[in-house]
Amino acid sequence: MKRFVSICFFMWYGASLFGQTSEKKGIQFFEGSWQQLLAQAGKTNKMVFIDVYTDWCGPCKYMDKFVFTEQAVGNKYNLTFINYKIDAEKGEGKNLAMKYNVKAYPTYLFLNSKGDLVHKVVGEREKKTFINIADEAMKAGSDKNNLAHLEKTYHEGNRDPLFLRHYLDRLSAMNMDNTAVLDAYFKTISTGKLQEDATLVYLANQVSGKQSAALDHLIRYYDKLSISSKEKTTNRLFEKVVRNAAGLAITEKRLTVYPALMAFGRQLYGLTEKQKALVNRYDLMYYGLTRDYQGIKNAGYKIAARPFAIPADSLRAEDKRRYDKVMQPFISGEKDSTKTPGFEEEKKYLLNEYTMEIAEQLYTAAKAFTGLPPTEHQCLADALKWAKRCRELKPDAKVFTDLVQTLETLAP
Repeated sequence: MKRFVSICFFMWYGASLFGQTSEKKGIQFFEGSWQQLLAQAGKTNKMVFIDVYTDWCGPCKYMDKFVFTEQAVGNKYNLTFINYKIDAEKGEGKNLAMKYNVKAYPTYLFLNSKGDLVHKVVGEREKKTFINIADEAMKAGSDKNNLAHLEKTYHEGNRDPLFLRHYLDRLSAMNMDNTAVLDAYFKTISTGKLQEDATLVYLANQVSGKQSAALDHLIRYYDKLSISSKEKTTNRLFEKVVRNAAGLAITEKRLTVYPALMAFGRQLYGLTEKQKALVNRYDLMYYGLTRDYQGIKNAGYKIAARPFAIPADSLRAEDKRRYDKVMQPFISGEKDSTKTPGFEEEKKYLLNEYTMEIAEQLYTAAKAFTGLPPTEHQCLADALKWAKRCRELKPDAKVFTDLVQTLETLAP
């Protein structure tokens, strides 16, 4: 009996040791609140590494399974940092993601012991590169001109134009809100330079989309930019002013600021078809909220016209092209499907990715038309056609079937 107990104890003890060893193999993440984390950082005078993730993020799951668990990664990060994880969509993670302007996942934040940001990296990385990021963060932490130091200098009152430009460049590099600093810099620009091409281009490359004197000035004098300068700044201005600022205005129902933002967005030089499509989608949402029926009709027809005209064989051909392009690295062995979280589910989606994009556009327009008055017979009849096309493309999608049934009761 004693021998049996001893064997059981040995097996339990060995399992415990093995469990402890396994736990220490990769990164050890601090468990506690944000305030407890900062208190621990201050007590140990160590930098903080934060993995900002979401439940639905595939690359985040890859990092959890294949990189954070590596012995070499754990050795580096456990020794160098206090490590922490936050879900950007839950609890205090929402506020922290907003504070550090996290827009993509995973995002890796590196803070000093006071909680000030000194380094920021976005996206999935392999083991060696991820270890190198730790070295970059440590170097940034010891740099006297890191973001935390620049922020301190700014709040102490430094408004030298060269300093402000340097600070702005660092803020932009980490995709942080620079609105106050940009307006401070804007005040230092001489009247003679305010309309120069170089000045306008710099402002265009710095505006965040938030209401500011610099953005107002850029909108007022955008036409003075040369064609080449407009071409260089279109994508950034579209992302910041249209996708971010106008999109947020719609989401937050700040409808009085939307028209001016979108009026500027529409005049951006050389918009792509995808960018124009997003403008139409935002307009449709805006007109729906303001019950502007003519606006709904105009935007709806713009959204539905092209996708409704695409033949089914063209949709299938584009589905195949996209599928083959994504799958090629896995077929060639360049990528390992076993290390791609949700690979099988993703494959199913990729089989008709383009078809679903087209169906979604038609659904958006048709759904919006259900808010039109019953006297709009032709519009409702067209919306029914779009909804039926959606159902043909994806017969098993209940949302398409439901929309058809709704429109059949509205259309004559």
